[in-house]
Amino acid sequence: MLKRVDKVVLGSFIIPLIITFGLTSFIFMMQFLWKYIDDIVGKGIELSLIIKLVGLFTLTIAPMALPLAILLASTMVIGTLGENNELTAYKSGGLSLVRIMGSLIVFCIFLAGFAFYFSDNILPKVHLKFYSLLFDIRKQKPALDISEGVFYRGISGFAIKVKKKDKDNRTLHDIMVYDHSNGRGNDNVVLAEKGDIGLSNSGKYLVLTLYNGKQYQDIRKRTKENGEVPSEQTIMEFKQWRKIFDLSEFKMTRTDQSLFKSHYIMYNTKQLMHEADSTGKDIENKVKEIQLNNANYFSAYKKIIDTIPIQTFNTPDKIKVNDIFTRHVTKSAVNVARSNLQSAISSAQMSVSDLEFKESNYVAMYCEWYKKFSLSFACIVLLFVGCSMGAIVRKGGFGVPILIAVLYFVVFHVLNVIGEKLAKNMVIPPFAGMWMASLVLMPLALFLTYKANRDSVLFRSEWYANLFSNFKKQFLQFFSYKKSCCK
Repeated sequence: MLKRVDKVVLGSFIIPLIITFGLTSFIFMMQFLWKYIDDIVGKGIELSLIIKLVGLFTLTIAPMALPLAILLASTMVIGTLGENNELTAYKSGGLSLVRIMGSLIVFCIFLAGFAFYFSDNILPKVHLKFYSLLFDIRKQKPALDISEGVFYRGISGFAIKVKKKDKDNRTLHDIMVYDHSNGRGNDNVVLAEKGDIGLSNSGKYLVLTLYNGKQYQDIRKRTKENGEVPSEQTIMEFKQWRKIFDLSEFKMTRTDQSLFKSHYIMYNTKQLMHEADSTGKDIENKVKEIQLNNANYFSAYKKIIDTIPIQTFNTPDKIKVNDIFTRHVTKSAVNVARSNLQSAISSAQMSVSDLEFKESNYVAMYCEWYKKFSLSFACIVLLFVGCSMGAIVRKGGFGVPILIAVLYFVVFHVLNVIGEKLAKNMVIPPFAGMWMASLVLMPLALFLTYKANRDSVLFRSEWYANLFSNFKKQFLQFFSYKKSCCK
């Protein structure tokens, strides 16, 4: 019987897990598209690159989507068993809820181990490819698109405006071209009645041909003795004017991925600990360096080697303030002290900025290190939450279970984000921040599992309905008794 229970429960769990994992990945993917849609659309990027970018992003959110998928699937499966009275039959056969969940617990432990392996070994490489590709796409210039009545400034050093463009997207009317390539402002303007635009045979150059126009150009002469720079305007009429633009700046170039390898999200756990230790030693060395630097300005920080033998000094009972300042203070001494103070302040400001940067990296590395473990452990925590809530509500399908699971995941995600923000802002330790969600939900998961295993009436709506009905009945009896006494 036990093997049959495990086979039925696990078999019912696999397909909903795959469906919910795809659903949650799609939701996170849509969030990504809404965030970066302006950086992707209108740049003439190949469809294959967009598909590759979306696929890489799907892999990056897999560690976050997996716990939510486990929560949804477990709530649906156990809820379906409860709705069909199969859960009651298993319990009447002497099986506890935890034993019914046995196959799911073992399977999710393997899933958590695989999630950790993925986060530690595969995810850093995926992050490297994803963020390098996203960087190249975001810096890519928009595709060449000259619209009517609007200045197009996509080509460096030029501004082009056309009044009308024919349906063939080649013939232009009433064209104005500003040439800013010499860096002296609007000193070179070309006007034409008609023109056409097109690409060269190789596609590397844009050819603009204008007909029946004029070119207005300011020519500066040599500087006069009084510093004035005289200039004169020349007007040149033409029947045909051709300009060739280099389109190499519109071609997408890939950045060397090695430039992104220094970021901490590209490291595995071993590399994170090594870099964190190195950063910690750098912080300690920086503190010592600050102390040595301050010793040049403040005598209290100087290390004085005492070579004088110990002698007995007669210390006065009271020290008067006036006796301390009996020494004559000169103006040069004040200037030297002021200069030392300014130097110490400048050095302290630079040192503080450097220390804050190193400390933020140090904390971020530990947060990333704990994150790889906490998200994997969250798979087990949310499994207990999902199974216990499914046993309590006794509803299957995509209705009530999804609503309950989403509410719990929102709590988990909010706690996870708050903990990470507090940890990276050095309000709380990295361990407490990255494990906050699991530490809060784990006691709740065990409590719900305990209540569901004992069939507690605390979470049954029928118990509350009966309680309210009995209270209403007692209240009406009491009211009728008072009314009869008054008569």
